[in-house]
Amino acid sequence: MRKNAVILPLLALIAGALGFAVRLYERQTVFDSTTGFPVMYAPVSLALIGLSVAVLVYAILAAVVTSGTHTAERSYTGAFAPEGFSYIGMSYLLAIVWLVSNVLYVLSLLKGNSAGLIQLFFIFLSVIAALSVMFLARAAYKGRGGAELLFFSIMPPLFYCFWLVVLYKENASNPVLLDYCYETLAIAAAALATYFSAGYVFKKAATGWTLFSYLTTIYFGTIVLADKSRMTGSTDLPILLIFAVTVAVAFINAVVFIKNLQDRDDVA
Repeated sequence: MRKNAVILPLLALIAGALGFAVRLYERQTVFDSTTGFPVMYAPVSLALIGLSVAVLVYAILAAVVTSGTHTAERSYTGAFAPEGFSYIGMSYLLAIVWLVSNVLYVLSLLKGNSAGLIQLFFIFLSVIAALSVMFLARAAYKGRGGAELLFFSIMPPLFYCFWLVVLYKENASNPVLLDYCYETLAIAAAALATYFSAGYVFKKAATGWTLFSYLTTIYFGTIVLADKSRMTGSTDLPILLIFAVTVAVAFINAVVFIKNLQDRDDVA
């Protein structure tokens, strides 16, 4: 699988970049500037839906074919073992960016006097999730991990699940599903990706599901960057950075994960 290690996630990233451009155009042209309601059955919206369905089919096929011929090691340090220092270096850098985004989020809340209990708990989980990226990368690089991995492996999926709850709460009265549907899909995909990754810490391997969730996280996470972009007039830098880090971590982990897959015939 070494030949496809970069190809599979790279195709998802390219599709995400295309989806980013389409979503950006959709944000600028389909949504009414006064009411916020979109034009029904707009061609650009249908095009993005079609692209998303195509990527989901691609992710499913890639997962089914890959899991049919290859399998991942049951341990986290085996399934995500990097070949060099670049993996842990990039992971640490991304975790630092994530931590900085939390600082910016705190500052924005203090500036707007809108720091509630939910926002504070969101930041707390986000900080722990960022630190988890560091600890998990360190364990994979060193090839060993202690009991702390049991804690740090489950914190990212808990963070993304809580984020889904926060997103639902914020949009409970929002009748425009198109406004936040891709953000929901991106966070849900990240929750699945980190959930199945955590399974390897507990010696539970799910090769197909892990690959599928990484590919969809890369795709939908890239699309959502358009929602938080300054070009749409709704800049949210802290959340934009968290999504960007989520995509980057998913891409790096997907490449390392695919590289470490073993041929089922060799395992047998």
